[in-house]
Amino acid sequence: MYTNRDTLSVGLVLSLPSLAASGRRPEDLLAELKANPAIAPLVAGSDLVEYGAHLIPEAGVSMMPKLGVSGMLVAGDAAGMCLAAGLWLEGVNFAIASGAAAGEAAAEALRAGSTGERALVGGYRRRLEAGFVLADLEKLKRAPHLVLSDRMQQRYPDLVCNLVEQMFTVVNPSPKLGLRRLARVEAAKAGVRWRDLARDAWTAMRTFG
Repeated sequence: MYTNRDTLSVGLVLSLPSLAASGRRPEDLLAELKANPAIAPLVAGSDLVEYGAHLIPEAGVSMMPKLGVSGMLVAGDAAGMCLAAGLWLEGVNFAIASGAAAGEAAAEALRAGSTGERALVGGYRRRLEAGFVLADLEKLKRAPHLVLSDRMQQRYPDLVCNLVEQMFTVVNPSPKLGLRRLARVEAAKAGVRWRDLARDAWTAMRTFG
């Protein structure tokens, strides 16, 4: 929720596959959010002026389409140029940079008298590769799969929270479990396998290191 000059915006960020699997409609979820005791007083008496929704391509380079065809170039989120990498959530900067590169490539192609796919897309890709857009997306190509995975979103937070809670819970007259045994117990409860944790840690080091 955030304020504008004379309006208030309330929104949700949803996973499309999870939303589809739930069988629920986004407007119903939004109504529940507005009815939350922490939010309801802030929107009481308000009138709905506008409703909007859009999809954000989060898979990075693995979902990027062709960058263009004869007479057309694709930039910004239409080209999948969004970075959903956990530590970095970026999109507008990629849209601006890719749009500028597309404009320069189009102008160059027009001056050369050819707007065919090879000349147009070639100049565009060359500019993208010389800047940060493709460099960042390529460097962090593993990040979306890791960050948006069920383990990272659900299981690891459960494991950490439950482990810390149990560490500081007094269980007398039962003796305290050692940390290693406690970690094994809580990992089993959270559905975390140690080999998956080790693999994800290695992927995170390769991606963010």
